[in-house]
Amino acid sequence: MIIVKLGGSIITDKNKYKTFRLNETENIIKQLININDDFIIVHGGGSFGHIMAKKYKLPGKLSEKSLNGYTIVHNDMLELSIKISNLLLKYNINNIGIPVSSIIYNNKKNYNIFKKYFSMNIMPLSYGDVYLKNQNCLGIYSGDNIVYDLSRIFKPEKVIFISDVDGIYDKNPKKYSNAKLLKIVNKNNNFKSDNNDVTGGIMGKYKIMKKISKLGIKTYLINGFYPQRLNLIDNNEFIGTVVWSNAGD
Repeated sequence: MIIVKLGGSIITDKNKYKTFRLNETENIIKQLININDDFIIVHGGGSFGHIMAKKYKLPGKLSEKSLNGYTIVHNDMLELSIKISNLLLKYNINNIGIPVSSIIYNNKKNYNIFKKYFSMNIMPLSYGDVYLKNQNCLGIYSGDNIVYDLSRIFKPEKVIFISDVDGIYDKNPKKYSNAKLLKIVNKNNNFKSDNNDVTGGIMGKYKIMKKISKLGIKTYLINGFYPQRLNLIDNNEFIGTVVWSNAGD
């Protein structure tokens, strides 16, 4: 079983409000089907989530304005998820969207519904979204955090993050022409805080991947503009990064 995170940077144009990359997303789904394994998909928000969340200053305290923003962001994310759901259905993958607001309240999480749908051969499809944190505050729970939670529960063979970058570099490739792609990042790699742009702006992604790898799960970062690279995982020709805490042992 595999858990896949479709990054908002690959399925949307993050600079243009609600701009869905249909062709890129469909090409990724076609490649995932070729892997011939069970999987769960979690997706990011990109321009369907971040732009309006920033405008309405979410997460934040409960108010008339923030509730208005809450509704807008949630509906936008639902719209994005439906687009992905319809693509999956096009390739005969039965799926069900599960929003954050239905599984988290007051810092308590319940993922039992994921297990139920998965046991019925209905693929859970979830995504980062707004939720009611408590009676006074609105929160945002990211797709990356959902992936980590599901990794703890399902113990998948692999977790694959699909983004718009080739992987993790030894230094920021946007600044240094001699930056090298790290095919393997193990527990001995230490990206210091005074040089926290070495990964090209994906330090947060690396941290969550490292947490997942500590569960004993190989975690990959692949460029979704080249979805055929999914077929090269664990192959010498693989282009991307695997984060694995046991690597080098």
